[in-house]
Amino acid sequence: MKKYMQAEVEQQQQEDEAAAMVVAKRQKMLENEKESIEKKPFMEIQRETKKFRQDIFKKRHRARALENQIRTMPLF
Repeated sequence: MKKYMQAEVEQQQQEDEAAAMVVAKRQKMLENEKESIEKKPFMEIQRETKKFRQDIFKKRHRARALENQIRTMPLF
């Protein structure tokens, strides 16, 4: 049982590190694009940035919709 738990902890740490690397890479990409846009204000936004932005909007929308749904549920 202890080996299983240790393996689970190690797997979780690896997943956390991978997620942190993805976030850092995305942050760097966004910072670079921001600098480019500041230099050339009429520059087209990159496809990856558009997709990321759309994903964020969708997550926020779903969270608000779920929150509104919970608020309107009748209490018994």
